[in-house]
Formats: sequence, C-alpha cells, structure tokens
Amino acid sequence: MSYETFQHLRIRLPKWLTSWVIFLVDLIPAFIAYWFILITGAGLTGLSTLVYFALMESFWGVLFLSMNLYNPEPTSSRFIEIQRLVLVTFTVLVLLIFFDAINYLAWPINPQITLKFWFTFTFGTLLFRILFRTIQKYLLRKGIGRNKTVIVGMNSRGLETAAQIEEHDNLGFDIIGFVQAIDDKNPNNIENGIPLLGKENQLKEIILNNQVSDVVLALENLDHNRMMEVITQANGSPVSIKIVPDMYEVISGLARTEQIYGVPLIQVNPNLNTLYNRYSKRVFDLLIAIPSVLLISPFWGIISILIKLDSTGPVLYKQDRIGENHRLFTIRKFRSMKYDAEMETGPVWSTDADPRITRVGAWLRRFRLDEIPQLLNVIKGEMSIIGPRPERPFFMEQLMQEFPFYYRRHKIRPGITGWAQIKQPYDRDINDVRKKLKYDFYYIENLSFSLDMKILASTAWVMLSGKGR
Repeated sequence: MSYETFQHLRIRLPKWLTSWVIFLVDLIPAFIAYWFILITGAGLTGLSTLVYFALMESFWGVLFLSMNLYNPEPTSSRFIEIQRLVLVTFTVLVLLIFFDAINYLAWPINPQITLKFWFTFTFGTLLFRILFRTIQKYLLRKGIGRNKTVIVGMNSRGLETAAQIEEHDNLGFDIIGFVQAIDDKNPNNIENGIPLLGKENQLKEIILNNQVSDVVLALENLDHNRMMEVITQANGSPVSIKIVPDMYEVISGLARTEQIYGVPLIQVNPNLNTLYNRYSKRVFDLLIAIPSVLLISPFWGIISILIKLDSTGPVLYKQDRIGENHRLFTIRKFRSMKYDAEMETGPVWSTDADPRITRVGAWLRRFRLDEIPQLLNVIKGEMSIIGPRPERPFFMEQLMQEFPFYYRRHKIRPGITGWAQIKQPYDRDINDVRKKLKYDFYYIENLSFSLDMKILASTAWVMLSGKGR
C-alpha cells in the first residue's frame, strides 16, 4: 500500500478505547516498579511488595482519573499532563508517609521501599506517556485516530480556520465538510477540496449521519443569541464544540480556558457526562458528607436550641428547589428568618440588613452554618458538595426568560457551595444572578477534582473567617 493511499485511510478509534490504552500503558511502569522492589526489597516477600503495589496503584488510578490523566484527546498539552502526573504521584507519596507516621494505616509501610516504588513508577510513567503521545501524534499524521470535524461557516474565517487545522495534521482533526451559516453569502459547493454538507438548521442531522466528533464554529457577525442557537442545536449530540477565539467574549463564562495547541481554537464542552462527574465526584461527595454529618451532629442540637430561643417556629426550613435535569426536590436549612417570612411579600430575594433575618439567623449566615442540613441532600444524591446553587421554581421561570442558556446549570447536581458562592455573597437581585451565572458556567465547563479542592478550601476559609452573609 502506497503512502498516499495509507494517508487517506480514515481510521477512527473510540475515545474510551484510547483511555483504556493509556491505562494499560501506565501499568507497564507499575509492574516494572513492582519487579524492581521485589529484587531489591531487602528480604520482602512477593506478597508484601504486592500489597504496596496494589495500594499505591489504586490510589494513583483514582487520582489519575480525577485529574483527567486518562484524557484521550491528542490536543492535550504534554507539559500540563506531565505536571499533573508528577503532582498526583507525589501527593500519594506524601500522604502514605504521613499516615504511616501517625500510625493511621492498618499495616506499617517501609519508607525506603515506598520511595523506590514512587521514583521508578513516576519516572517510568513519564517515559511511557511521552512515548505514547509521540506514537499517537505520528499515527494522526498518517490519518489514524482522527476525529471527524465539520466547520460551521463557509466564509473567510471558516476557510482560514480549515487551512490552519489542515496545516497541523497531528491535532487529530479530519475536516469532512463545511456547514453553511445563515449569514454566509452564496457559498460554493466545495472550497479547497472540502465539500459543503448542508445548512446550519441541518447541523444535528449532519452530526448524526456523518458520525461527527468535533464542530468548529467560525461564524461572522455573531451576537449572543446566534451563538446560543448554534450550540443548542448540537446539544444532545456526542460532539465537542470549538470556537474561533474572537468569539470568546460573546460566551464569557461558557468556554474552557485551556487553548488547543497549534491552532487558535477554544473549546466549549456541551457534554458534561464525564467520568469525574459520573463517578469520582459522587465518591468525593460521600467521603466528605458522611463523616461531616457524624462529626458535627452534636452541634445540631446546640444550633437547634439557639434557634428556638431566638424566635418562634420550626428549627429547619424546607423549600422546593430545582435539581439535576430539572428534577424537583426539597432542600433543608437551619431557619435563619422569621417564621412565614414570605407570607406577606411572596417569594423575594434577601437583601442587606433584611428585617426578616433573625439574630441567630444572621450569625448562622455569617459562618454559612445554615447550609449544614443540606449534607443530608448530598447523601441522598440530590445535591453535591460543590456545584451551582439550586434555584427555586418561582425564580427559575423568570431567569429562564432572562437568560435562555440558564438551563445548563441543571446539567449537573446543584451544590452546597460553589465557585459563584465564594466569589459573591447571597443573591439580592437579578444583577447578582447575572454575575453569578458566569461563575457557574465557568465551574461547569472547567469541572475537575483540582477545582473542587480549590473551592472547598476557599469555602472553609469563608466559614472560619465569618465572611459569609
């Protein structure tokens, strides 16, 4: 087979298969490290070193998944991948040595053996990852493993974008055609050898019929509503959407902040059904919520007594909220306002120096202690520790009319705290909601274990310093 024929073969590997290949590649240096310890283990048996191997490999596997280190995308920065890998392995090493020092582990570990394993595994993983990515990019240049890509916009911007993508053939994009945007002026049926597949209103059909993986938006004279229309058409399809950077400002708060290497594109991620969001985040929630409920349960009684002494009414305040996929659920908080505070006013946002807030309620809000009962919602699976705050049905109807893209907040579980909550106080009016919405979208599009840890640490500081409202 000639090089030209081989080059035009469009062999596309499933992303899940690539992720499994990366996992199996990581096992090679792990077994090498295990063998190295076995022959230099100062009398340790094979079973003893196997315990070390299983323990550390399990920790690293979960954290690799949480830190997106099984990402199959060839556009990932190798530098960032290596940086995260070293950070994860070093964190596990420090935790193991620390827990061993305080006699927390069920069996003692040998620090010398642990250091040997860490060094051998980390160094080996770096080498094999670099080798894997090098081979991956070589295959992409040969046309193997590329993602079918369409460009929305058969105009000067779209043509320029197509030329740049084709110039960087190791990024994994296989441009199969253009999609005519509404404002395109009389496009040709083919440009630079790339055909016109259809019109913008046929985008979803084009995606499904051609098994498209990536959609690049190269629209001219784009306003906010136009962008929402195009992205909404692709919702529900298993595609990754990328935009030309000068369109970034029109969807501020929606785009990922990480640029794709080689070609100036920024990714928008309509698919939130990631491994971290499906599995690791739920485990993360339970590991925090269950111990927290047990540890702070004695304080529930103290807070309950203070609330009853301060004002009449129940200790807990119940309210309907909108959760993941628009499901209705009941949220519980320690009551911080007078009983039946909205009987005369109806549903309204709280304000500074709100006369409805009780003395104990003001103190609870200051340290965010009124949110504690929501840990039960987390255990039930209705909420997450971290995520956008759940909204009331009454306000959601207004917000959906004001912000057509507001529904994206309901693609993941709502949270007790979030990126918006540590950036701004409680909502007082529609302008506060508008500001927080950008923070919520930033969190949704950049959802990761590291961002959750950052928010958790910031929330702890807000609670300890009494900077809540």
